[in-house]
Amino acid sequence: MDYDAMIRATNSQNHFMCHNGIRLTAMEKDYARVEAELNEVNRNLYGAVHGGMFLTMADCVCGGAARSNGMRYVTISSSFSFFRNTKSDRLVAEGRVKSRGKTICVVEAELRDGAGKLLCSGTFTMFCTGPQAG
Repeated sequence: MDYDAMIRATNSQNHFMCHNGIRLTAMEKDYARVEAELNEVNRNLYGAVHGGMFLTMADCVCGGAARSNGMRYVTISSSFSFFRNTKSDRLVAEGRVKSRGKTICVVEAELRDGAGKLLCSGTFTMFCTGPQAG
């Protein structure tokens, strides 16, 4: 599996991630990492990171970890917990596959601030829609 090519393709062709300032920075078997440099667009009225940004990054990283096997996936459900917020300018999300079947893949995500403090985590259930386009 050419993970470097998958990272490059994601960062140039996933317009939703690009629009939200999210970059795929690592991918290997059953693992992915995304990062974002934050600005005022990602923040709520109080200057803290908007909850939607956390959930967006978690969904993106879980999708990356799921498709690290060369197949395409879509999210069918998630459970997410917020522990604390941050005023940090950087977020890092890591996704790790916990269970992989023929059509269902369960991935856990953790999001941390630039200092490595755990902010939130979740579990995403992904559905395999077939092979990735070559």
